[in-house]
Amino acid sequence: MNTPPDHPKSLAWRLTMAAIGLQVLGTALLQAYLMLASPMAAQMREIYARPEMLATTGVQLAAGCILVGLVTWCTTQRWLRRHGASGVDRPGRMTAVLLALSLVLFVLNSVAQALLQHAFYSFVVAHKEWVDNTFGYYGPTRILIMGLPLKLCSILLVIVDSWLAVRIAAWSVRPGEASGAPAYLPRHAAWIAALTLLLWQLHGALALGGYFASYMRSAELLEYALGYWVLPALILALTAWVCLKRVPQTLGTAGFGRAIAHGTFAFWMAQALGIGLAVLAIRAMTWDQLVRAAETSATTVALLLAYGALLALGCHVGAKLFYRRHDAHQDAASA
Repeated sequence: MNTPPDHPKSLAWRLTMAAIGLQVLGTALLQAYLMLASPMAAQMREIYARPEMLATTGVQLAAGCILVGLVTWCTTQRWLRRHGASGVDRPGRMTAVLLALSLVLFVLNSVAQALLQHAFYSFVVAHKEWVDNTFGYYGPTRILIMGLPLKLCSILLVIVDSWLAVRIAAWSVRPGEASGAPAYLPRHAAWIAALTLLLWQLHGALALGGYFASYMRSAELLEYALGYWVLPALILALTAWVCLKRVPQTLGTAGFGRAIAHGTFAFWMAQALGIGLAVLAIRAMTWDQLVRAAETSATTVALLLAYGALLALGCHVGAKLFYRRHDAHQDAASA
């Protein structure tokens, strides 16, 4: 006997939690294999005993879960809205099919990333002289070039896998009959924008953290926890609050893509302004002044406050830019 359709919110959240849970389980099993049963288990245990590896592994897991959850939720909501349904006839079957597909795609994704890494590094080794002459032997350019293509490919594979899992799982069920599509509310747009910005921040922190970790060694886990975990949590809280205040109460035809663009714009606007202000500050200060400023904790606090202000400004400007038509309609209606 078919079960009645779920509450409008429950199906998307059920699929999202299932996808995130499988992501956590798969990552935990993969890490356990690397440390316990892989041919380089002893070396991997020694590597994972370092604070920077423990911190980056946690951030990578968090970023993967946020990406999978965001894609799953948005894809499910969009499918329900297109069919004008708030649920399906057999939500349990859809969840089971999603888990099975996600597991298969997770394994295929891991294999694909391993093959991509092998092909990429084989190319680098085969053309080592050209790579060294073009990008140098050390420095941020070399590290970004070595890591950016693989990172982008892995992100795209995760997005495609999560999207495919939901779409294929939807073939196993039927939408609820005339139950009404779930509403896309301003808080959804605000949280999608904030989570998108957080994803950019986490991946940027991982890239910069890998660069600085190659030059600096620290045994203090607190430093990595503050940079990798506490700061992103504060950024999420700040940007979500600003977006909730600035996103209009009537979204009209705006969809998930606009919220994703909002978060992306806010992040990169903050980076551009931050780099520009940093260049101006460096040019205005002497070397001795820069050294003294770098050694004081007040400078760190001031930089964090300034970065938070830039992110808030990016969220504010992004809301005005991407939702300006809806603001105009609200003003006309109130008049």
